[in-house]
Amino acid sequence: MQVRLAALVAAKVEGIRIALNYSKLSDTVNLLLDGIKHKWDLKLSDLSQIETSETRVRLDKRHLDWLSQYGSQRGINIASATNLLISEYLAGNVNRFQTPVSKPVLQQPQIQTEITTIEQTQTIDKPKGQTLMRSLKL
Repeated sequence: MQVRLAALVAAKVEGIRIALNYSKLSDTVNLLLDGIKHKWDLKLSDLSQIETSETRVRLDKRHLDWLSQYGSQRGINIASATNLLISEYLAGNVNRFQTPVSKPVLQQPQIQTEITTIEQTQTIDKPKGQTLMRSLKL
């Protein structure tokens, strides 16, 4: 899937791409998304910005699910979620946001059975049959 980066985000990522000697802007974005997802502290916020006209990047399939989930939780699309996450990450706000690593797994509640002993108490004779019917007053 292709997304368009904001101009400021693209300039920052371009500076990182050149510093790391990556061939594509998309590769750098996917590295940053891996860093965000796995909470790596890559210390890339001090790198310079380099203006670029290339703002469209291709996201790897491994990022689409969690970016989509992150965006839908906030009511934004994947492109906006990508821009938000990368800009916050490069600003040094690594622990400020939580990213879903995987889809939540539904766990079956454990059923606890409790065995209690039933103590025999005094038995009360209860009326049966005709005796019961005679005692009821309609």
